[in-house]
Amino acid sequence: MKYFVMILLGLFVTLPACGEIVTPQPAEIAAPQESEKSAPDEPVPLGADGQPLNEIYGKLTLQQCIDIALANSPSMVAAQLAVQNAHVSVNLAKGQFLPTASAGFNGGYNMGTPVHDGGTSNTSLNANLNLSGLTDLARNVRMKQVELDQTELNVQSVKQDIIRQVRKKYYVLLAAQRTVDIRTKSRDVYKDQYERTAEYYRLGLRPKVDVTTAEVNLNNESLRLIRATNAVKTASAALANTLGVTTTAILNVDEDVSFDMLDLSLEQAVQNAYTNRPDVQSKRLDVRLSELKLNQAKAGLFPTLSLSAGYTKSGETLYLDTENAYVSVALEIPLFNAFKTYNGIQQAKLNVAGTQNQTRSLLNNVFLEVQNAYVQMQEAAESIPLAELNVEKAKENMELARGRYNEGIGDMISLKDAETAYTDAEISLLAARYDYGAAVADLKQAMGTY
Repeated sequence: MKYFVMILLGLFVTLPACGEIVTPQPAEIAAPQESEKSAPDEPVPLGADGQPLNEIYGKLTLQQCIDIALANSPSMVAAQLAVQNAHVSVNLAKGQFLPTASAGFNGGYNMGTPVHDGGTSNTSLNANLNLSGLTDLARNVRMKQVELDQTELNVQSVKQDIIRQVRKKYYVLLAAQRTVDIRTKSRDVYKDQYERTAEYYRLGLRPKVDVTTAEVNLNNESLRLIRATNAVKTASAALANTLGVTTTAILNVDEDVSFDMLDLSLEQAVQNAYTNRPDVQSKRLDVRLSELKLNQAKAGLFPTLSLSAGYTKSGETLYLDTENAYVSVALEIPLFNAFKTYNGIQQAKLNVAGTQNQTRSLLNNVFLEVQNAYVQMQEAAESIPLAELNVEKAKENMELARGRYNEGIGDMISLKDAETAYTDAEISLLAARYDYGAAVADLKQAMGTY
């Protein structure tokens, strides 16, 4: 008779399905998040251009987050300003090949004896060209151009790092949000279990300890749900910071995201890194720059050719009746400067060797970085099938434990262990999938690709 009553109770009191993700109820989880997303009293964040970023409160895709970060990240703005400054430096260097022109007027009044009392004025128009060390000027232009190329490569490096950071933090926020879903589902299971056990106890079919244990399980899972909800807030703030915006609202990100499957060997990944990485290309430009400085130091051994030309026209008042023009060519031959040129050449040679050694060191570090990222990606990829199998087996074990408990031949501890194992398996699968996405982002950044 006892087991017959228990079976009847099992027919009327059913547990929620555990194979599906339960959407948090508005009164429990979704409502607080929705109120934070709307943030009606919060000022709309401004972008780097000073315009409001109204889209920050809508549903954001991964690509939208990347676009916002690239437009508003302070590091990207700083890199772009550095490029503009390098362009100005190149123009200044090229300007040394252009002539200068000026015009002037001066006047005065002499207050002396009546005979000499009167005013004077002078007007002038000047044009000058001074090319001191033609080869040095040309070399300086090339050096400034190399520095410009390096700043442009730095923009690419900053861009790649921003994209990687956005991807990883986007995945962290998604994982946190889906963890809330899993914890909510688990909390609902424990809540229903507590109500079922309390009813069993009322009918005298279960001891008081089962009711207490079920209540403790419910409270513990509620605490985990609170922590998971707070983790969403933290992950949202981290993503917003990467986007270059400040907001207290929880970002609403699109959960429909797919991970890129990279099918390439380690050797291909390393070769891609050597070819595409901006820091590798920039270091090679460092070698080129040091070689230009070596040539500049060696130029001290050779004669210096300078060219000067000018034209001046002047006169009293506005009548420019006096003019003067000149052209001069100068050749300077170095004889002795206390070994300054010799030591400068030796120092430049050491600088070339140093930059070449730094390049080799960077290539070694790049290889290690790519290798580590590649291994992490493989590990994450291999973990996903095992995590999926664990979820399947943990769900099967939980259903068996639940059936045994409902039939009165299982205890609360075994049931609780089985339910915890299933929840942990779901969270582990979630982590494995997003770990793979983060590993792919790290490998792409290590290879110098997007």
